[in-house]
Amino acid sequence: MAIAKRRKILLPKRERTRAQIMNAALRLFATKDAGETSIAEVSAEAEIANGTFYNYFKTKEELLEASALALAESLVAEAVTLMPDITDGAERMAIGGMLFLKRARNDADWAWALIRVAAVAPRMSELLRAQPLKDMQKAIKSGRFTIDSEESALGLYVGALHYGIRNILEGRVKNKSHDVEMIAFVLKAFGVSATTAKNISQRAFDRAWKE
Repeated sequence: MAIAKRRKILLPKRERTRAQIMNAALRLFATKDAGETSIAEVSAEAEIANGTFYNYFKTKEELLEASALALAESLVAEAVTLMPDITDGAERMAIGGMLFLKRARNDADWAWALIRVAAVAPRMSELLRAQPLKDMQKAIKSGRFTIDSEESALGLYVGALHYGIRNILEGRVKNKSHDVEMIAFVLKAFGVSATTAKNISQRAFDRAWKE
C-alpha cells in the first residue's frame, strides 16, 4: 500500500486511479471482511464516483483477484531477492514461510488484508500455493522430504502459516521464537529430523530478519 503511494506521481493517470482504488480496497480489507465490503464503500474510500470504479473493475470479484495478486506479488518479489543462491527446497520453503510471518509482525494491515482476501478470493489460494509446491517437489526429489501426499503436505504448510499469522495479529505470540518453532514443526512433519529442522528454520529466520 505504501509503495503505490510513493510512486503515485510517477504513474500515468489511468494507472494512478487504478492504484488509488486498489489502495482504498486494501485499507478497507484490513479492517473489514472482504466479502462484506461493497463497491460503494471502496469508491467512497478512494474518493471516486461509483461509475468511475467500473472503468477499472467490472465486478467486485475482479477487484478481489487484483487485490490477491497485489498482496502476493510484493512478498514474492522480496523472496526472490532474499534467496537467489538457495537451491534446497526445504530451505526455500522455510524462508518463504518466515517472510510471511515477518511481514505480519511488521505490517498488520497487510496481514489482515491477506487473511480476509484469501477467505473469498480463489485466486489467492493459487498464488500462495504455486511457489511452495515447486519447492516442495524439489525437496521430495532430492530426498529431503518424505511425503505421501503433496496436497496434504501443502495444506499443512499453508494452514500453519495462516494460523501463525492469526496468532501474531491477535497478540498470542509476541516472541519471535514462535516463528522458528512453527516452521521447524512443519519441516519435521515432512520427514526432516528435529535438529535439522530447527537449524533450517533458524537460518531462515536469520536471513529474513537480516537488515
